[in-house]
Amino acid sequence: MLTTTPYISPDTLLWLLVPATALLLGRMVFVSVRWLRADTETRISLGQARRIRRTWKRLAPMADLAAKDATPIGLEHLNTDGKPIKPKIRIPRITTKADEFGVTVTATTLPRVGLEAWQDAADDLRNGWGMTRVKITQPKPGQITARGFRREPLDTLMPSPLFRADGTVAVQPGSLSTTDDVLFGWDEDGQRIRLNLAKSAHGLIAGVTRSGKSITVNTLLAYASLMRDVQLVVIDPNLAAAAPWWRTAHKVSASVHPDEASDVLAWVREEMDRREKLFWSARTDRITAFSKELPLLLVVIDEVANYTRHSDRKARERFEAQLLAIASQGAKFDIRLWLITQKPSADVLSTAMRTNLSARICHRVDTVEDFLHLYPDGRELEVSAADREMPQGVSIASIGDMRTPVRMRSVYLPTEACWQISDAMCRSGLQLRDLPTGTDFVKAA
Repeated sequence: MLTTTPYISPDTLLWLLVPATALLLGRMVFVSVRWLRADTETRISLGQARRIRRTWKRLAPMADLAAKDATPIGLEHLNTDGKPIKPKIRIPRITTKADEFGVTVTATTLPRVGLEAWQDAADDLRNGWGMTRVKITQPKPGQITARGFRREPLDTLMPSPLFRADGTVAVQPGSLSTTDDVLFGWDEDGQRIRLNLAKSAHGLIAGVTRSGKSITVNTLLAYASLMRDVQLVVIDPNLAAAAPWWRTAHKVSASVHPDEASDVLAWVREEMDRREKLFWSARTDRITAFSKELPLLLVVIDEVANYTRHSDRKARERFEAQLLAIASQGAKFDIRLWLITQKPSADVLSTAMRTNLSARICHRVDTVEDFLHLYPDGRELEVSAADREMPQGVSIASIGDMRTPVRMRSVYLPTEACWQISDAMCRSGLQLRDLPTGTDFVKAA
């Protein structure tokens, strides 16, 4: 019998090649753009991800992550040479995603190759992929996630995205808003820990001297200062947090006596009353869109113990009354209160006060009792900040809708960078006041 080869015209061949060529070019462009936009560490991870995909068919059987697919009995008669049919080796399909810490491998499960098999193979994967650690999870049935770490997030000093490596400001003043998240840092699995000021309430940051607390506060203040629809109020008796933002904050106080701080809080109370009247007239109970005319108000008080434990009893009580009123009622009027202290004990912040501070970041503290004041169920947690070996810049954080507190490495934003951001704001016409004369701001920084 004669057979003929089907004829394919040049036009038909061209129509077949055009989509394939376009798909190939699109893939090349995507890979090139991803490489060019990636930082140095992510580029290393991209190369490692390619090696993982290239060697996967060899590594999977060695790690007992492949499954044998025996020929069904009903098809055995198709083998005419009398030899048994070899079972097929099925390899889990994988996809990879690289980041600055390593590679995340997502794989499909196979019969008898599920979560337990992957967990047993973790050491083989770690060695085969060249990772320091591999974490295996199963986010949903039929899928396995193997998170490989080239470097540990908690041990890595990560610069803030607000500031470039060459010492220039990466974000233009006024380019951010309350729709943007504040990037506080990364947890031990390399997940970003973010806070949205518009969707959150009040917060508390605690930690002893040299624990990295100031770097975390710098991040909060810098993001708020760069947001066009946020007004920043800073009260700081030591000037450590307030100094860079002295010229640009809406209100700022560095007095060590509670009276001046109480006056600032009284102004905040007046703003709450004004907004309550606006709610009545607008027949609403919230602000849906912030603006320069009606901004979100962020009130940050550093070293709050200076005021709540002040020797002037009447001044102290007045301050505490104003503070509690803002903490208990301010959130519904879009006032966000953040308190910073070294020791969050009951004589510094009452239980009623701490109850209103839902977002909590605890750097290293001296005692377990100090940690329990932030996290009452702390004895049941796997993490603790009452650890003398806790590295500087690492904290226990519970922010937003996080179910359990996690270890967090704060992004690195030194005070010098905050001054650079403040200078950029002043050059953009956002300066509200001059630096006070006779104050050693270099020492304060």
